[in-house]
Amino acid sequence: MAEVTIAWNAGTVGEWDALFARVRCSTLTQSFAYGRAMGRTYGYLPKLGVIRRDGEPVGLVQILERRMLKLFHDRQLHRGPLWLDGIDPDPEILEAAFRLLRKACPRSPFSRASLLPELPASPENEALLQRCGFRRAGPGYRTVWLDLTPSADALMAGLARDWRQRLRGAEKSGLLIDADWQAGNLPWLMKQEHDQAAAKGFRPMTGTLAVRLRNAMVKGGGAGDGVLMVTALEKKTPVACALVFRHGAAATSQISWANEAGRKSGAMRLVLWRAMLALKERGVRALDLGGVTDSAPGVTEFKLGTGGRADETVGQYR
Repeated sequence: MAEVTIAWNAGTVGEWDALFARVRCSTLTQSFAYGRAMGRTYGYLPKLGVIRRDGEPVGLVQILERRMLKLFHDRQLHRGPLWLDGIDPDPEILEAAFRLLRKACPRSPFSRASLLPELPASPENEALLQRCGFRRAGPGYRTVWLDLTPSADALMAGLARDWRQRLRGAEKSGLLIDADWQAGNLPWLMKQEHDQAAAKGFRPMTGTLAVRLRNAMVKGGGAGDGVLMVTALEKKTPVACALVFRHGAAATSQISWANEAGRKSGAMRLVLWRAMLALKERGVRALDLGGVTDSAPGVTEFKLGTGGRADETVGQYR
């Protein structure tokens, strides 16, 4: 039987980045840049773990930890662990890893853990987590993953017919597209996101966290980190904008905004399409289009119209 271990905070950040780049569908919340930004914003310390099978690395996991009142431990493990080279681990490897993660996130009156495992929703995975000592506390995370490895022509052909028609209409509307890999106008976009969230009743990423995450990725992130802000302008006025964080071989669409003029012209389709091509050109292989919910069917339809794959994780656990 294989020996499974997790080496915590061993090696350099550069070595972590090299392994992280081998994860095909890496998640934003498992990136070191995200851990760094959460530390500066909320006081968490990132704890980096390399999962090994018989001494060879097969996966990665980041736990965010903070101490409160000197006694209480708060731990978060969101959308991990991640597995190298696109290979799903054998069930016994998976179970051994989660038993080790239970030890790293003990349950006690002075310790609280929130886990959102990056595991597909299934009765088998629910049973696995229960065997490892975890208890379900809430629903899983639902998103849409888009494969960026096909050619641009193949990506265009994969769009839903209505999505493609509206994209072509937007391309003919005379909109100017600005692609900024420094996200210099991020404070403006966060103001639009705050107003949009208040109107639609959802909880946005705070402006402070977004700016610190941008800074971590642009100035001090790993070799595969980056940030892309794509804006559509009509007569120099922004009508649609998207913010995308790159992490290793994948990227996450974090914010999408459009005003009334942008919605009428289909500008967001053009913004997202240009972002897809720009990310593909820089070697990004998979795009996480962000969460979807039953309460926003139009958003879900829009994201699925890209030809992406709907995914749901097993749940939130304590």
